[in-house]
Amino acid sequence: MSPANETVKEQQRHDRYMALLGDFSRHIEHFCAIHSNRREDADDMMQEVFIMVWENIDGLREDSTPRQVNRWLQRVMRTVFIRHMRKQPRYSTSDLDDAKGLQVEQDDNAELIEELVAHLPAEDRQLMQERFEGYSNKEIAQRHGLKENTLNQRMSRITTKLRDIYIQLYESQPAH
Repeated sequence: MSPANETVKEQQRHDRYMALLGDFSRHIEHFCAIHSNRREDADDMMQEVFIMVWENIDGLREDSTPRQVNRWLQRVMRTVFIRHMRKQPRYSTSDLDDAKGLQVEQDDNAELIEELVAHLPAEDRQLMQERFEGYSNKEIAQRHGLKENTLNQRMSRITTKLRDIYIQLYESQPAH
């Protein structure tokens, strides 16, 4: 490939990366904020997500639907979250590996999330299902006749519930 073609390809890659971050940066920031206890940790996680997206963006098909992009990004964020959890002093690698369903592989992550979501009230499950299907919060709000800010607050509360469910199911069990 000629240097000119490489430059064009790199510019296209950069443009695609910037477009993805433009569309999803608030989502990434929200995810990192609710999955960390300190602002510094959230910032570190966000940077890790941005780096991982850059390193892996070529694996995302250019003709991906918004739903597919959202799922891909969810896998990236979950991977970063798990790495972050493993770095925390209060969690040992063996504790995480022993937790049912908490593996880096995407199928196991999907099963864990499905299990956690199953414990939510029906209305919350419906909202999460629509989010997993790739609908934006704006689209979900319109479908349910809600203001977008109201839905954002509700989704934040749902995420907190999911974290609490996870803690209840996996972190409060006595050690064997």
